[in-house]
Amino acid sequence: MTDTETTQKKFVTQQLAERPENTSMQQSSLSSVEVGRGSIVANIVSTLLLRIASRTSFVILGFYLGEHFASATIVAVVLEAFYISELVLAPAMGSLSDRLGRKPFLLTAPVLGIGAAVFFLICALLFPQPQADKFDVKLVVLLLLVLLGRLLEGAATGVNTPASLGYITDTTTGSAKLRTQVMTAFEVVTVGGLALAIPFGGQVSNFLGTWGFLVVVALHVLNLGLIVGFIKESTHHEARADHGSLVESLRMLGNKRIFTFLPAWLSVNALVGAWITLITIVLAYPNPAADMRFPGQLLYGGFSKGSATMLLGGFGLLFLLGMGLWMLVLPRMRRTTTMLIGLGGLSISIIVLTLINGLAENPQSIAPQAMTELIVLLVPLVLGIVLLSGFTPAALTQMASIAETQKGKRGAVMGLYSVVLGIGQLLGASLGGMSVDAGGFYGLMIFSVVLGLLALASVLYMRAHRDDLI
Repeated sequence: MTDTETTQKKFVTQQLAERPENTSMQQSSLSSVEVGRGSIVANIVSTLLLRIASRTSFVILGFYLGEHFASATIVAVVLEAFYISELVLAPAMGSLSDRLGRKPFLLTAPVLGIGAAVFFLICALLFPQPQADKFDVKLVVLLLLVLLGRLLEGAATGVNTPASLGYITDTTTGSAKLRTQVMTAFEVVTVGGLALAIPFGGQVSNFLGTWGFLVVVALHVLNLGLIVGFIKESTHHEARADHGSLVESLRMLGNKRIFTFLPAWLSVNALVGAWITLITIVLAYPNPAADMRFPGQLLYGGFSKGSATMLLGGFGLLFLLGMGLWMLVLPRMRRTTTMLIGLGGLSISIIVLTLINGLAENPQSIAPQAMTELIVLLVPLVLGIVLLSGFTPAALTQMASIAETQKGKRGAVMGLYSVVLGIGQLLGASLGGMSVDAGGFYGLMIFSVVLGLLALASVLYMRAHRDDLI
């Protein structure tokens, strides 16, 4: 440790000692040296396993329901109920983990995940071939059971995320460099888990069908063993809550910087929710029903489960790669500049996907000339996705900067972040599903244009008022 760092640490310690209300918080956190770097790595790997398990469950459920329900809206709303329990629980769980310790909540998450997976398997066994064309009591019961299971699965994430982030905060105190590295790793495994789980879940569904929920159970059991064996508690005893409740988080909407940034952040989360939730369902909708419903749309129906999930998984990996590249240049750029470039990438992606959608009736009817055009169009599509991926790290940086200006209320800001994330995913899946029901894949692209314009207006307002320079 340098002399400057030693002096700074002594000053901070002295200031905390002079503030009685912070004494318990200071005593409660253990450094990375005390818990060990292996424990921090285990926490990150635990997050990765949880993300892979929950998204694998989502993919299996998506195919199970999507094969029997013509309405993408119904399927999307049921699946995205996951975010209701997450956005309600996340702010409060952070506060409780401050008082009771992080590890009990880290342990609770995979237990809830196991319960949800077993619940889904039972539903599939009770209703192996649901008749969606006949709306009766059995169908209502099935949808309600799946809805309850998704709420339970969302609770697992709602319990895990604030405790995991709190664990990172505890164990990286005094080391800004380590905190940056670990926080970046947390974001990478979150996106990477999604990217890995989509093709993985597709293959599990292909080979095992709904019995694939046993694979989800195995992932949660592995995660539980990892937490028990390798993660040490990062707090000693009761501490003052640093995370706000849901109500306190919502009060932060009155902050002008948050209020003006909200449309952009909400729109992007809604866009991500719509694409990730709906694209596999839209691509894998069975033919000939897909061609009869929306003829002349290549990206609506006709794809196998494996190919649909591989395509979305490729999108996730490309998005992850783009985020990694943006991290290298983001500190040198104005945040709204990065966001505007990201929205430009969204525009390119929408235009290219719209052109690709009109190349053929279905994957089996692509002519040689259309195949050549498809290959050519993939180049600007890759560029658009890489540019779009810059919006997320820029937006996260903006949220962190706003939180830094709210002394004593940073927990409320982070709670609001979780709430907006959940609401965005819910709105994107439900409204995006309605757009798909109305216009197929073209409907999804029109919905994406609307969200992009809302985000653009918000970013331009922030830039004009220099809110991104805080």
